[in-house]
Amino acid sequence: MKRALVLNGGGSRGAYQIGAWRAFEELGVRFSAVYGTSIGALNAALFAQGDLALAEDIWEHITAGQIVTVEEGERFSIERMVSRKRDVIPFLVENARHLRMDVKPLEKLVRENIDEAKIRAGGMGLGVMTFRVPQLQGVPMTLENMKPGSLEDWVLASAACFPIFPERRIDGQLYIDGGYYDNLPVDLALAGGADEVVAVELHPEPTHPEYARMPWLTMVKPRRDLGGFLDFNPEQLRVSRTLGYCDAMKAHRCLDGFLYTFHPVGALAVTPAARRVMAAMTRFDAELVGRGALSVGPAEAPLITALERETGGGKLSWKDVWLRGVELVAEVMGHRVDAVYDAAALLRQAYEFCHAQPPAPAFDEAAVAAAANAGPRALLACLVRQLEAGGFPTNALRRLAGYAGVTAAAMMVTYGQA
Repeated sequence: MKRALVLNGGGSRGAYQIGAWRAFEELGVRFSAVYGTSIGALNAALFAQGDLALAEDIWEHITAGQIVTVEEGERFSIERMVSRKRDVIPFLVENARHLRMDVKPLEKLVRENIDEAKIRAGGMGLGVMTFRVPQLQGVPMTLENMKPGSLEDWVLASAACFPIFPERRIDGQLYIDGGYYDNLPVDLALAGGADEVVAVELHPEPTHPEYARMPWLTMVKPRRDLGGFLDFNPEQLRVSRTLGYCDAMKAHRCLDGFLYTFHPVGALAVTPAARRVMAAMTRFDAELVGRGALSVGPAEAPLITALERETGGGKLSWKDVWLRGVELVAEVMGHRVDAVYDAAALLRQAYEFCHAQPPAPAFDEAAVAAAANAGPRALLACLVRQLEAGGFPTNALRRLAGYAGVTAAAMMVTYGQA
């Protein structure tokens, strides 16, 4: 079996890949080759070099100033752009008018940290994706086809995000960012003989949806945006590394969860609780459907819709139902996504919180509005108390459907204790 690692391009979001690498090390997952585009090419070279500690140190301390500099006196500001522009295309449109970015800091970073001799001696396959201009031709380049001493140039060519970064000239040809051709070079790995691929994406939407369900592909990808293209805020980079670690562990079934991350949960232990929660949610949604039977359009199922969010659209198991219920509770309670939780303990804590709050004197529109104004946690406590007191009155269902996530979380707290 030949297993290859494939790394996505995405600027500062590349910190996520280093967290995934840490998980691979702990799991003992081994690769015979690694391929990358843009920032993925840089991380791929570090991976082939086999120096995780160096990669972690780079990504722990990296700043925007270690990637680019801007000409003095130029009104353009990276920090201003990053706070306003969150995606690559608007970023390019904004900066095509400036063309003032100097990538000498990136060159220095690459040349000081990439050891081509060590990589060649290590024997791991390595490939990067580039894009030749003006021919507009994708050029995959593997280590074995690179002239000795040219690896750093090919890495920099793969990351030459034109027009804000200049083209890279190699042997008389001009190259720019390989993401213009293939931002996740799975095909390059397959052409190299891989029969198993682990791909680390940097975006919630898959680059190659045509491969998403293939049995030879293990996909590690975030479920939420990882920040701006040049957003080198230290806290954001730390969060990205943690999420990369957690998502890689989940992809290899060593941790559980969708948006959040939990220590492994036993399916048999949580199935009865999941059935209770689903029964309560279905009764709620069915009542809304019945009351709106003459309405035009699809039937409403707000609680089930809230539960299914973040699951990817596949069929859910009872364990999935229970975990998503806990995630709804975690979201209402304001828990961070970049941590590993004991799901049962988190649910107990939410239950204790709800019962530590004073009950409302009456459950009516005014009580719901007051609790909602006080915040989702206050509303959660209000709804849990009412469920335990006998359930929601029929005339309140339409109003509560407007708080579907909190209402579903209340049912989880009430009925979901395993």
